[in-house]
Amino acid sequence: MKIIEIKSAWQGNSDCSVCSIRSSALFAELNEEDFSKIHSPIDDLRFEANAGIYTQGDSSEYLYTLREGYIKLLHINSDGSSRIVRLVMPGDLFGMEALLEERYAHSASALSNVHLCRIPKAIISSLGEESPRLHRQIVKKWGEALAQSESWFSEINTGRIEVRLARFFLRVAKVSGEMAVAPLFKREDMGLMMDVKFETISRALASMAEQGLISNISRLSIQIPNMEKLKSFSQAGS
Repeated sequence: MKIIEIKSAWQGNSDCSVCSIRSSALFAELNEEDFSKIHSPIDDLRFEANAGIYTQGDSSEYLYTLREGYIKLLHINSDGSSRIVRLVMPGDLFGMEALLEERYAHSASALSNVHLCRIPKAIISSLGEESPRLHRQIVKKWGEALAQSESWFSEINTGRIEVRLARFFLRVAKVSGEMAVAPLFKREDMGLMMDVKFETISRALASMAEQGLISNISRLSIQIPNMEKLKSFSQAGS
């Protein structure tokens, strides 16, 4: 664990090519005066895939900004069943219920190797009262998280499973040369996201490969030969 020095972060003198806090989605609009009011340490953390960040019901002492990788937010229902309710992507803020509740409403776990900033909620509470800029960012990021959660359910929980997968890949794909690459998580996790059995995910991936929509399926990723073709497929199957 590395503790981010506030002064170094503001001046851009950390060992990262892009400063840990200054580039954060939450702190992007703060000025030097705002940073001077931060007295608690902000932790710069890395976790390996499958590691737990926090557990549903844990005391909510921190908010988090994800810098690299992917995180799942998992909700355990009273009957013991579970569902992934949100995919956290780089730049996203999560654990925001810490600002209103004493305990986390979901569990957060790493789907891949991740790099994140852990921010004590005391910083947000005290600085939010003094800095209109931070207050605006909190409201903005909270709204984005709600919108993301709503679109998430709409996109990956309606239609044939191949169509849902297509929408998912379009959401997370990154263009690499002439191809696009999308991350692929454990089949069990993919099933929890889309409320289907993991065998269904495996069959759907094979079907999409046969149709030329995806290729080079590995344990961690798939390739998309033609993004426009995949987009048309996802829309036609709506």
